[in-house]
Amino acid sequence: MGIALGHSSLRGIAFAALVTLVLALPLSAHQLVLMTGYANSRTPETGPGVDSRHSPFRAGGGYAFTVRADVDSRNRRFWFGPSLAFWNNLTGDPDPNANSSYLQLEFGGRLFVRTRSVPSLYGGVGAGYTFSHGEVIAKVDGSKQTFDGDFPTASVHFGVKSPGTTGLSVIAEGSYHFGLDQPTGRLAVGPAKAWLVQIGIGLDMLLGPQP
Repeated sequence: MGIALGHSSLRGIAFAALVTLVLALPLSAHQLVLMTGYANSRTPETGPGVDSRHSPFRAGGGYAFTVRADVDSRNRRFWFGPSLAFWNNLTGDPDPNANSSYLQLEFGGRLFVRTRSVPSLYGGVGAGYTFSHGEVIAKVDGSKQTFDGDFPTASVHFGVKSPGTTGLSVIAEGSYHFGLDQPTGRLAVGPAKAWLVQIGIGLDMLLGPQP
């Protein structure tokens, strides 16, 4: 993607690493979660060097992918852990003479609370640091413009999770993602608000004593 790391990016990476470390401390039962699905994105913010009235990107859809570790608390009502989330917008083409695409890649952590029902209903929040990348490719000559950004983000999650009695859980989740800052570079892009709808699996990995 060709994203240059400045001081703000390095601070963001340090923040994401701290979130990940704190959320992974009191280990008990542990699951590796893999999910994929659909992303519906709003028009991303742009820096002052981009005319917001004629943005090279607009709202659209794409796909999403998430990898995270779910660590149970000792009372098994909460779980938490580090997360890596990716989503893109492949259909937001405001210019009929060009193809545009936009993506966000988030490093951070999640905290959930769940019911004792079977399957479990859960809700929670997330926080992290995100890198964005946008491209506009002309259909006539193939010339390309690129836009990059980085910023803190947050998210709200809700879903359903089956019990992992055989070492495998099935998960369905919806989430809403949004930025906590504005673009800083003249040609920066992002953040964009987005809804993600994903399904996936959780694979049991025991890293400590069961509660």
